[in-house]
Amino acid sequence: MSQAQALLPELTAYKRWRTATHTLLVGLQRGVADPSPVSLEALSWYQALMALPVSKTSVLGDTVWDFNDDHPNAAMNVKGAKLRLSFESYPSVNPSAILEVKVALYCWLKMPSALRTFASPRSIKANTALSCMKAGLAFLDTMSGQARQLMTDEFFEVGYHGLTYFDAGMYREAARIHPYAFGRDLKQFFSLIRSPFLQEQIFDKPLPYVELESLTWAKVVKPADESEKTYRILPNEIFEKASREASFAVVDFLSALGEPVDDLMALTRQNASGYSLANAQELSSYNFELYVALRLRRKNYDSDAMADALSAAFGYVPAIFQSGSGRHDFKAAGTLLKLSDSKLDDDFRRYINFVSYSACYIVAQYTGMRPSELAEILVESCMEQENDYWLLISNVIKHRQGLAKLFDDKWIAIPIVRDAIRAACRIAKVKQNPYLFSSVDTVAQGAQASSMNSSGISYQFRAFFEEILTDEEFETLNFSPYTLRHTLAYQMARAELGLPFISYQLKHFSDLIGGAGQNKAFSAVTLGYGAIAEILSKGGRSSGKTPTQMAEEEYILNYCDPDGNYAGPNAESHKARMKKVFSGYMAAGYTKEQIITQMAKKRMAIINVGQGFCYGGQHEEFDESLPCLGGLRCNPNQCRNAVVTKAHAPKWREIYVQNSLALSSPNSAGVEEELKAAMEEARGVLEHLGEEIEV
Repeated sequence: MSQAQALLPELTAYKRWRTATHTLLVGLQRGVADPSPVSLEALSWYQALMALPVSKTSVLGDTVWDFNDDHPNAAMNVKGAKLRLSFESYPSVNPSAILEVKVALYCWLKMPSALRTFASPRSIKANTALSCMKAGLAFLDTMSGQARQLMTDEFFEVGYHGLTYFDAGMYREAARIHPYAFGRDLKQFFSLIRSPFLQEQIFDKPLPYVELESLTWAKVVKPADESEKTYRILPNEIFEKASREASFAVVDFLSALGEPVDDLMALTRQNASGYSLANAQELSSYNFELYVALRLRRKNYDSDAMADALSAAFGYVPAIFQSGSGRHDFKAAGTLLKLSDSKLDDDFRRYINFVSYSACYIVAQYTGMRPSELAEILVESCMEQENDYWLLISNVIKHRQGLAKLFDDKWIAIPIVRDAIRAACRIAKVKQNPYLFSSVDTVAQGAQASSMNSSGISYQFRAFFEEILTDEEFETLNFSPYTLRHTLAYQMARAELGLPFISYQLKHFSDLIGGAGQNKAFSAVTLGYGAIAEILSKGGRSSGKTPTQMAEEEYILNYCDPDGNYAGPNAESHKARMKKVFSGYMAAGYTKEQIITQMAKKRMAIINVGQGFCYGGQHEEFDESLPCLGGLRCNPNQCRNAVVTKAHAPKWREIYVQNSLALSSPNSAGVEEELKAAMEEARGVLEHLGEEIEV
């Protein structure tokens, strides 16, 4: 154990001084200052042990271990409590057991390879280790509390010399009432303290071996089921709705303020919809400036700070906002309100919040950043143009806490993402906060502006979805901070973007596998997002239903469902044919789901050409009458091989919108009838499918 001796010379003497240390700790617990029952040699050893530095600000003897200064570049959702452990939070555990846990944690952090307990022994992140220790200490606290009730505090303090004194029965009884769920952290804790290294260096006898999984736990963390991973993806209809509503809110906001808009298609569609939240709230550049002044005034900003903020926001201080009284440079909030016919009330505040939530959704959904990376975005400095591409800049924090600032990373920023950042820049003046993901409240003058952790980010997303979804849609929404990341990966895969591009956008470069060439090199981790591995794999096998099968079955169901809606001249005959096929199999005892599963396994050859499914040309010779050849334009009213399903509704909605926009253009003179005919055709298809006709 030369490594242990080099790092912790006192460690080899721990067993020698166990009894003396316990006596000393009991005395300290009782407030007895006289260390006479303990030899000077033992006392010297104990004092040296307590003085060992565990972090930049903590030593082993401290009641609180804090690692925040050791990781100044830690992710926003890690800083603070996740890098701090207070041993006083577990008052039922006696000092001897606390000391053993402290030494175990010290060894894990300083010499992880010596413990050889986990798969990656080279290093351990402080927040990971602390999370594990907190789970273990919480269980020890429950077990110690029961022991104190059974045998009195006095006997427990004196008679229990550490973790080896708990028997298997105590584990069983504690599990029944433990208020926290049994899961991975608690299992790791017991794997750690049962390691051969700690057994040799610390404990005087083996800990009782208890099969933790076999205990009757009051609460258990349900392990993630591989077959349920796809539920972390937003349903297609909610993804479309959220993208549309957020895009409209952002471009409408910018347009009303006279700001440039990059996503002209979104702006055109928003105008064509005739719906404008900005107009409903009477948003204008003047009213927005006035609202900034109101928010700052209500937050008790002084005149100089208000002037600085308004100058930064608009380049000047509107004279009409100033009182000219000499006592206060800016008018009172009530007087400021009278400067506009708009109410600028709680409804206006909620509108600004919704635009802020929308901008956050757009950035998260179309960059695929992790929550820790989203929390790092500074709206004023996060955009950068590189050649012909706009990039959004943040930091990849994962696995790199100590060196995060050296790894500034970039994500492709499509036009609507750039618009979202531009809108967030304006709203940042209201909040006086430079972070994209931050509280919607105005930061007090002189207070430190901060970003949000994962819980706050998740709350804002939920607030956004609650605003745009029906009660039924919202109640069924299965959402986590990583849902949007999985959804982006899934949607990019559906759009048949190559895995190298997906890996780039999701930032998984460290484990590229495969060979060179298009779609030949990709990240193994990326395959876990959005069920890409399952969607794109061929011939994979699993004991249960994989996301591959789920995706393929959904594809088949769109085409073959005997109860589905279809459009096109052969839709009715196709549906009748499907009913006949299904009724035959169902008469033989198969369920509809079993039939769909078998069809997916047979990999029925159907070509999705955007506006419909085509199975023409599979066995036939070249047919000049097929209108889709060349341009792949599937028209169900012209082609006998076309069947249109709900899967194609977005494409038909796009046809309706494009022709509607063209109809309002002065350049459309002379082709109005053709445009109207295309619109009616698209309308008919959408209505037949039971879909809403919306811009």
